[in-house]
Amino acid sequence: MELVSPVRRGVKSDASSIAQRVAARLAGDASVEPLVSRYFSRQDFEQALAHSTSPVWVDDSHGRLRGHLYGATLDDAVNGRQTWTGPDGYSYEFENVLDNLCEWAYRAWRDDGSIAHLVWALAGNGTQDWVERGYAMVSVRGSLALEGPFEHTWPEGYHLRRGDPSDLGTALAFDALIDEAQGVALDSLSEFQREQNESDLAELLGDPESHYHLVEVNGRPAAQCVTFPLPPLRGSHDDTIYLGSLAVDPSQRRRGLASTLVRAVLDDAVADGFRFAEVRWHIDNEGATSFWPAQGFRPTYVQLRRSLVPEAQDT
Repeated sequence: MELVSPVRRGVKSDASSIAQRVAARLAGDASVEPLVSRYFSRQDFEQALAHSTSPVWVDDSHGRLRGHLYGATLDDAVNGRQTWTGPDGYSYEFENVLDNLCEWAYRAWRDDGSIAHLVWALAGNGTQDWVERGYAMVSVRGSLALEGPFEHTWPEGYHLRRGDPSDLGTALAFDALIDEAQGVALDSLSEFQREQNESDLAELLGDPESHYHLVEVNGRPAAQCVTFPLPPLRGSHDDTIYLGSLAVDPSQRRRGLASTLVRAVLDDAVADGFRFAEVRWHIDNEGATSFWPAQGFRPTYVQLRRSLVPEAQDT
């Protein structure tokens, strides 16, 4: 066995071999976790790979690919320039192959100004190799098969309605509660970040495919949840509804309001023909980490992060 694997930049002729490896990985993930979809269009993937402007690194052992690593480097308004790798962005036969791929990729990503690498790995044993290489868990994708109806009853005085652009102020207030729960200091946000958040919320409230669910108690906002059809996402099933931005006013907590709101939203989703639901939560948000599994959502993928700044490493 070679101690050092030859790593090079991928070329268009590698697309078929990489697609074959990705298809096998997704099928393996789905065999471990049925909430992960094994669907994979090799033709679409090969075309996307061929037209990608970001390099793909491959381990080429005498003409046989033993692994690949791809990452898209993007600017993040909050965390700076980072590189993102999805479940289809890597494969490796041996751990030394992963090490060599990372060595080459890290160098290129740093040269491109990236300060960190984030990767999605199958929850459970799929995260082990990344953790051993200095990655820390950041967030979780959780899924639920919808087998409704979901029973729910609203207490007297509670009312659920669909929000609209006029509810922007309420949505901003709840957004601040979510930031606080995730450990984001409100005074740490720049004016640009605040304006970007407001613009994003305004766009969401005006999007006909997104639903802003607002619970009011005697006419006052008490809780919110946003839903929209999940766009095609690697590892997610078709007909999946995404739930996000769940928040409850502090004065209304510990009354089962969040659970009732989620059941009401899921009941509507079943009636609309959705077969799955998906959520995401940050590891630092202790409330969400305990809440979503209690609602039946099971982790499918975990996002991990590693700094690419040498002086920031522990080793």
